[in-house]
Amino acid sequence: MSSDRGRIQTEMTAQETPQTLTDHEGSLLSLVHRLQPITAYKVAKFYQDSPVASVNKSMGQVYPMISRFSKDGLIEGHQVEDDARGTEVWRTTAKGEIALKAWLQEFKPLQLIPHDTLGTKVLSFGLLTHQERLDWVLEAKAELEKKQAELDAYHRKSDEPFQSFAHDNAVSILRARMDWLDRVLFDLVKSSSANQ
Repeated sequence: MSSDRGRIQTEMTAQETPQTLTDHEGSLLSLVHRLQPITAYKVAKFYQDSPVASVNKSMGQVYPMISRFSKDGLIEGHQVEDDARGTEVWRTTAKGEIALKAWLQEFKPLQLIPHDTLGTKVLSFGLLTHQERLDWVLEAKAELEKKQAELDAYHRKSDEPFQSFAHDNAVSILRARMDWLDRVLFDLVKSSSANQ
């Protein structure tokens, strides 16, 4: 009798505690929620078309995650009527919305200052000649400018609610990185002048 009570209490606690999502899982579940009903193919296509780098770019990663979400009860699928291929469209469940809301309201240190490979690369500038450092900064700036143009084009064709907030964040990050590169370039030129 006491073991049944313990089992029931454990089940109740599991239902009350939202499932913890990684950032990749939260990102994908958020996409399903925003665009539902949506097929797994359209989720994968969305990631492929996005100008923002993501681990989920590969269709091979999207389908297993969709399958796992379904098994965990975070989403539910329904077959499209009169579709010979058996295509399923997905929607978030109440459990999925609770997990998604918990992910949305959580702040992890890695989300606040994500790893920046450009910042790490400049630490190895000692391997480059002075001219190679200057060229590196100029090329990095050119690539960031191309990425901003890609972001702007993507934003113009998007009609998602709150997309303007996400776009502003991405552009602000790019501009901050370009400002930082301007300061690096200034210091490199200044140090070169001082050594002559």
